Amino acid sequence: MLLIALTHRISSTGKYVDEFEKKFSDFCGSKYGVTSSNGTVALHLALLALGVSEGDEVIVPTMTYIATANSVTYCKAHPIFVDRKETWNIDPNQIEEKITKKTKGIIVVHLYGHPVDMDPIVDLAKKYNLFIIEDAAEAHGAKYKNRTVGSIGTGCFSFLVIN
Repeated sequence: MLLIALTHRISSTGKYVDEFEKKFSDFCGSKYGVTSSNGTVALHLALLALGVSEGDEVIVPTMTYIATANSVTYCKAHPIFVDRKETWNIDPNQIEEKITKKTKGIIVVHLYGHPVDMDPIVDLAKKYNLFIIEDAAEAHGAKYKNRTVGSIGTGCFSFLVIN
């Protein structure tokens, strides 16, 4: 009886969750997808999976929901704030001056469906060997130069981590 109940679930586990993860990952152009209970958990899991730990620094935008910075502090790391552009998104031109030896990565937030200017951020991440997490909770299906946001770095939506 328990096995039958588990196969009909639409949350937590079961064939529908597996199907959703696969279809949404395909939609974003990513190989994998893992559901989570919310966006904060998705960000936190991504940071843990990328090895963020006590004393590390992660660059985050000033204009975002508090979950972005909180997810970093849940790892006992330090959010390093970078101001926004007129688009409300993080200003790539202000990131490099904030990078230190403790910096492990950059979280961008695609606000209000507007993709962040990713090319200069990808270049910086390569130059300094940093990860990129894309908080795309407000930008499902948005494109940056023909790529779905959330598929450029480790993508976090309000229910999923993809890569």
